[in-house]
Amino acid sequence: MKLSSVLLLASALALCAETEEKVTKRFTVQPGGTVVVDVDFGSIDVSTNDAKEVVVDVVRRVNRASQAEEEEFLANRPLTISPEGNTVTIHSKAQAPDPKSSGGRQRTDAKYTITVPAQFNAQLKTAGGTVAVSDLTGDVKAASKGGSLQFSRLHGQLDGGTTGGAIQVADCDGEQQVKTSGGAISVSGGKGTFDGKTSGGPITVKDFKGAVQIKTSGGGITVNNVTGSVDGKTSGGAIAASFSSPLSDEVNLATSGGGVTLRVAENSAFDLDATTGGGSVNSELPVDSAGKPSRNKLKGPVNGGGKPVVLRTSAGSINVRKL
Repeated sequence: MKLSSVLLLASALALCAETEEKVTKRFTVQPGGTVVVDVDFGSIDVSTNDAKEVVVDVVRRVNRASQAEEEEFLANRPLTISPEGNTVTIHSKAQAPDPKSSGGRQRTDAKYTITVPAQFNAQLKTAGGTVAVSDLTGDVKAASKGGSLQFSRLHGQLDGGTTGGAIQVADCDGEQQVKTSGGAISVSGGKGTFDGKTSGGPITVKDFKGAVQIKTSGGGITVNNVTGSVDGKTSGGAIAASFSSPLSDEVNLATSGGGVTLRVAENSAFDLDATTGGGSVNSELPVDSAGKPSRNKLKGPVNGGGKPVVLRTSAGSINVRKL
């Protein structure tokens, strides 16, 4: 009985074995260059160093029914890390269809950890993993087919897209554009312009300085303390917006599936235009409206008027409240 237990343990350990490949490369570069990553699986993490070099650390792990299958899987995806001028390219893609596995437990994992000079550009693409970029001054373009995107303290143009995860943007400066087909979008801090779209989650934008344009087909919208114009649309949730300082730019909020709540400083001056198809419109601030009062519509200047504030919902109430 004891011998059987030992054999079972040995078999289990054999099944958990995996082939691991580790690669480290260093290249001398000048600030302002570009790191390019194009891989078919694995996460990518790019941050900065204090030297004029690009440091690439790669770990790839494969678990298959046999070591031969694991080695064949990696050999079919050769890893190339090549410098050309001030550009470093990391590439790994399948060269041929993978042969049929002999079965058993399968796992594939990779991590690309890269550090670059603080002033550098990044073009990143993975077919299966998270992409994280922090502290770069330069243009960043990132895409994943199966993971989340995380951006922190970037200075420059940002273009990020994923088909299967959430997107987080924190304290970034510049023209920012992100899109996901399957997750939430969260923005905290930063300045410039922000354009965010998701087909499957909520959107939150807090403490951003600049114009904000956001759209979701499957969640609510939360906006707090944005200094700049706000254009927010959702087909499937409520909208809550709050501005602690007097409104200084246009606000346009619309939903097809929830209520709209706007909280503003009591001394805010703006032109309110609020209409609902399935509820009522209420304001704690006096509105100098003309014409016959209406339960589902309120239009007119507040505190003498100013920039337009347009609020729309098809299936809920609209409430304008004092902070």
